[in-house]
Amino acid sequence: MSMILFDADLSATQLGARRRRNATVGEMVDSVIADVFADYAKARAAGDVEQMLLILDHAAAIDPALVDELAGFDYPAAA
Repeated sequence: MSMILFDADLSATQLGARRRRNATVGEMVDSVIADVFADYAKARAAGDVEQMLLILDHAAAIDPALVDELAGFDYPAAA
């Protein structure tokens, strides 16, 4: 589940307010990048090339190097 959706669900609770107050920028960036990887893996498994390209565009906006990481994240390492 997306952490962003989770935050929206908890926005009016004390738990949500405490989570936002204690979260660092790095943690939020990591959460967004993790969501991008999960969405890309899901689109790739479904063979949805259009969605994969859309996700790559979003990844490029976050960090251009992230595009290369997405392109090869689930390929076997070179021996």
